[in-house]
Amino acid sequence: MPHFLGVDVGGTNTRLMLMDSQQNFRGYHKTPTQRWAGQTDPLQGLENLITAYLQEQDPHHQVAQVMLGLPGILSRDRQTVLSLPFVSALDNQPVAALLSQRLHLPVAMDKDVNHLMWWDLTQHGALPDVAVGLYLGTGLGNSLWINGDFYHGAHGGAGELGHIPLAGNPLLCPCGKTGCVETLTSGNWLTGWARQHAPQTPFAELFVRHAGHVDLTEFVARLARTVASEMNILDPGYLVLGGGVLAMENFPLAELERQLRSHLRSPYPANDLTIHFSAVTDETGCRGACLAAQRVFPSQPALAAGTFSFRREA
Repeated sequence: MPHFLGVDVGGTNTRLMLMDSQQNFRGYHKTPTQRWAGQTDPLQGLENLITAYLQEQDPHHQVAQVMLGLPGILSRDRQTVLSLPFVSALDNQPVAALLSQRLHLPVAMDKDVNHLMWWDLTQHGALPDVAVGLYLGTGLGNSLWINGDFYHGAHGGAGELGHIPLAGNPLLCPCGKTGCVETLTSGNWLTGWARQHAPQTPFAELFVRHAGHVDLTEFVARLARTVASEMNILDPGYLVLGGGVLAMENFPLAELERQLRSHLRSPYPANDLTIHFSAVTDETGCRGACLAAQRVFPSQPALAAGTFSFRREA
């Protein structure tokens, strides 16, 4: 029975998990990303991490496909890392092919946000034709599912909603541009605001204690306007909203949805947009990567065609 390894690489932590062909999950493991990314040769560090994990979790060599989820920009064919901000040594490297040679296993990769989205899409009976995922964490992750597949753009850079310019915003973005919406609408912005305006409040309780503050109500309004803009451009039938910020206690989800819908163009997407709030957990990224590995595995034609049966872990 083939097994699938999902590797979810984040700026803070890297998570690994195995899944069998019946979609049973096991072996969740989390380690600080800098343990491998901070090495002189980060690719060697990543290889060593995966090899050690497989030696412990897969002694019978059942893994048939590895899937990496990376928080950067990848080439359209998903073979080359174009930009990975916290591991720049991997920029312009054919990471999937290099790892495949070293591990002697098929390796594929995609944006981590697409694995979150794939997990959320598989929670429902039928895949939509057009769907969008917005995951608000440290940054603003954006996944595009168009005509039954993930959309990457002409060069691989599609879905960078966090980097549209916001009028009147003078802030410099880590991407090098000025005025990106992500500088004012992200977990990074919230962290800075909390440090300056609510230093005595635990970050997890920010919306419990300060949800009515004008800066935070405007934060929600900015997010609603940003998401609505993309809805009016793409006209999806399905929108997934998730991420660590939206999972914070007392985050005004109902108000976010109300404002978002108030900006939608009639008759569509206003009249037929389903909004789903994702229940993202610490394991969701690597679970989605496992499912994505199964989807691209050559012996899974039904999954590749977009039909599947999903089995939850007991």
